[in-house]
Amino acid sequence: MVNWGSIIIAVVAALSMLLVFNWRRPVRLARSVFVKLAPEAVWPHVDYLSSRMEWQKNIERLEFDQDGRTVRQFYSLKRDDGSKVEWDIQFEVIDQQPDKFIRLRRTGLQDTALDDRLIEREITLKPQSGGTLVSFAEQWGPRSLTGFALAHMDAAASLSRLKSWIETGNASPKGSNGWTSIIISAASLAATAAAFSVLLGWEIGVIFVGLLVLHELGHLLSFRMIGQPWGKIIFMPFLGGVAVSRVPHIRLADDAFCAIMGAGLSMLALLPVVFFSLWDVQSPYLLQLSYVIAAIAGGLNLLNLLPVFPLDGGRVFRAVLQSLLPAHVRTAMFIIAGLVAVGGIAMQNPVMIAIAAVAFFQSTRLGPAKGNIVLMSPYAASVMIASYLSIVTVHGVAVVKYWPSLS
Repeated sequence: MVNWGSIIIAVVAALSMLLVFNWRRPVRLARSVFVKLAPEAVWPHVDYLSSRMEWQKNIERLEFDQDGRTVRQFYSLKRDDGSKVEWDIQFEVIDQQPDKFIRLRRTGLQDTALDDRLIEREITLKPQSGGTLVSFAEQWGPRSLTGFALAHMDAAASLSRLKSWIETGNASPKGSNGWTSIIISAASLAATAAAFSVLLGWEIGVIFVGLLVLHELGHLLSFRMIGQPWGKIIFMPFLGGVAVSRVPHIRLADDAFCAIMGAGLSMLALLPVVFFSLWDVQSPYLLQLSYVIAAIAGGLNLLNLLPVFPLDGGRVFRAVLQSLLPAHVRTAMFIIAGLVAVGGIAMQNPVMIAIAAVAFFQSTRLGPAKGNIVLMSPYAASVMIASYLSIVTVHGVAVVKYWPSLS
């Protein structure tokens, strides 16, 4: 007999994931900050053709073309191991009026996809009582729903650094940056908690969201462990969360490590049940609570470790395949997605079926690593696979042993 309820759930889940990861639209945003100085005092700091732009994070130097209208900004981030990530952005000043506004257009993108790229920026200065309202109006190429939120975070952080630099001469005072990121993350977390509480009941919903936060903190911690700054988190009702690094990974080993650390840190959630199994705990409530936490942690992370893209397990396998079998990445990921689909059908699991459907679509975009990406050695790849299998085993045991406690 056809289980139409499961089919509907699978379709809705697949469409939701496709919407989050693939629905892209150009982004236009406008954000402002008040600076306690007159426009003529603010202008030298936003005039791209004369300012050194010290308020921009990770900026290293500027180069100006002979036309006097184009500026190339060079950025770098030094990692804890001494290596550097470098990139540059080129702008043309298409219009400006000193002390009032400057309008910039990105150049050098003729042969580049515009996805997730800043295209235009206008900085406007409006005099107000006691200072100046500094506004950013930005146009970005197509971005996902999470990319939309991240664009607003980045603009707010840039304005915060600009304000601090103009008023204090320090672009990064303690506590001055990140409030917009924190507010957006907190708001998205609250919405996600409400959604899962409605779906699962408030007790299970609270535990689920707590474990979701632990999982995403694992990703954030991994960014610091490889020498990058803290990343950002966006939570999505009914779907979960996404941790985003501030600088793209240039080594596949880093990408795989950061992907696996979500489930890796989540093993901390299994410690209570281990502790209670070693010591004679008399509280039935604490015992049942530890079983429920272990079951949900195991299920959540085991699902996320499915070796299909864009899940964390798929990111691990993509990195390994790009390093060892670059010519067969797409075919291998298609085969794995097919196996997950078969498993979902056999277990009548609509979520697995939905994930497999999304993975088929996402796999069409996969292929060998491009650019200056550093591949993993066979030894590093084998260690990563061993770590992956170990973490899968731990969470799998938790699911098998404690899942009945949820009934």
